[in-house]
Amino acid sequence: MIVIVSDDSRERLGLALKEAVTRAGAQAVYFAANTLSIKPCAACGSCSGKTYGRCVIPDDMQQVLPRIAGCQTLVLVSPIVFGGVSSHIKKVMDRMAAVGDPRYHVSDGELVKGMTGQGMGYCMLGIGDDLSEAEQAAFLYLHAENRKIMSARGRAFILESRPEEALINKIAQEITHEKI
Repeated sequence: MIVIVSDDSRERLGLALKEAVTRAGAQAVYFAANTLSIKPCAACGSCSGKTYGRCVIPDDMQQVLPRIAGCQTLVLVSPIVFGGVSSHIKKVMDRMAAVGDPRYHVSDGELVKGMTGQGMGYCMLGIGDDLSEAEQAAFLYLHAENRKIMSARGRAFILESRPEEALINKIAQEITHEKI
């Protein structure tokens, strides 16, 4: 199962990617982060302790977390904002701590957690026109660091705001056939 969480407030690329992934033969679940009521992480630590694996904040993230926990590949789609992601996607990323492995280990000299479903794929699609090299580099770095923390394989893609359908299909093929 491929889970796509997208901020489609500017473009509908997340939904287009879901359709392309489905045409490529994979099962996909799509969430439009910009339409969900997701509160910011309270950094209370409950998901790693008292309520292990469960976030105590009652909002729409309760629908998203079980899908992320059981997915083969997670794809986040976001406009690139100052080299990072939109606030809608940032809230999702922060709240994913609930499905993280609470045990830390050292990997490549860094302290990392990993995800409960080790071996998971993790992709990000950043959308933006006329991005500077610094913005692109920051977005790619964000993805690489998150991949390390999650102990996940994956790839980041940067697209113009209106990519050709052939490019969306190519990315869907890579995600579906695990060429990430």
